[in-house]
Order: sequence, then C-alpha cells, then structure tokens
Amino acid sequence: MAFDVVGLLPVFWSIAQGLSSHQRQRAVHQAVTVALFVAWGFLVISKSVFVALGIQMADLMVAGGVILFVLALSDLLHPEKTPYTSTEAIGVVPLGVPLIVGPAVLTTMLLVRERHGAWLTMAALGCNILLTWLVLLAAERLMGWLGRQGAAVISKVSSLVLAAFAVMLVRQGLLTGFWVR
Repeated sequence: MAFDVVGLLPVFWSIAQGLSSHQRQRAVHQAVTVALFVAWGFLVISKSVFVALGIQMADLMVAGGVILFVLALSDLLHPEKTPYTSTEAIGVVPLGVPLIVGPAVLTTMLLVRERHGAWLTMAALGCNILLTWLVLLAAERLMGWLGRQGAAVISKVSSLVLAAFAVMLVRQGLLTGFWVR
C-alpha cells in the first residue's frame, strides 16, 4: 500500500502540538478507525460504482497517480504545512482522511485487489493501519529520537519514492488504457 507513515509523523506532530498527550492518543485512535472504515467502504463499493460510471482501472490509475504526484511534489517543493486552527477533530480530517487514507492508498488498494484479491488486500490494509497506529501512538518518542531534521529528511525521501510511484501509476494507467480500449 502507499502509506507514508514516516512522512506523516512530522505532519501529525505539528498539527497535534496544541493537544495534551491524552487528546493526541484519542485523535490517533479516531484517525485510524476512520481511515480503516473509509478504506474498507471504498474497497467494498468502488467496483459497482465504477462500473455504473464507466470508470476503468486505467482511469483510476492515471487520476490517482496525478494526485499523488502533485501531493508528493508539493511536499518536496513546499515543506511548510498549513497550520490547522481547529484541533477538535483532527483525527477525522485531516489525519484520518486524507493523510492516512487518501488518493494514493485508495488507488493502490484497488490495484492490489485487482491483482491479488480482496482477502490479501484487506490483510495488507490491516497491517498498514496497525503500523500507522503504532507509529502515531509513539510519535512523541519517535520525534524526540529523530528530531525535526531527521524526520524532515525521511519525509523528503518518502515523498520522492511516492512521486516515483505516482509516475509508475500514470505510466501503467496510460499503457493499460491504450491496450484495453
């Protein structure tokens, strides 16, 4: 899956600074729960919705790849994150959706389902959500260990890898689209 939990760590830390330790933990639990249900719901209903709308996997690959590329490029070129003024519901938005489960995860999840089946996709989703949950719960210790500079370096490398993944999605989507149509 296209989870970027290491890149998410400094973003989470910056938007959760106004929260107590207990509130941060509650936001993490809320975010992981929302992300899991959104991803699961998308996995269950997406096929019938896409058929009804005439959307093919190649279309989704190109759209998801372009969105992911823009997000990765934005992080690479403009590392300043927009401060969130409301900390009441950061677990739902922006943390649960779109930061944990966004276009890249949803697109990747559908590709994994097409290639490897729903059960393996659900297992991969569960493992990634669990890893995200554990990392975010340990955010205070990890940020202390990594420091802002270390987290920034890891985030940039992750963004570069995500940009390359985005280009691969667009390339495969275009090639698939030309062969399928």
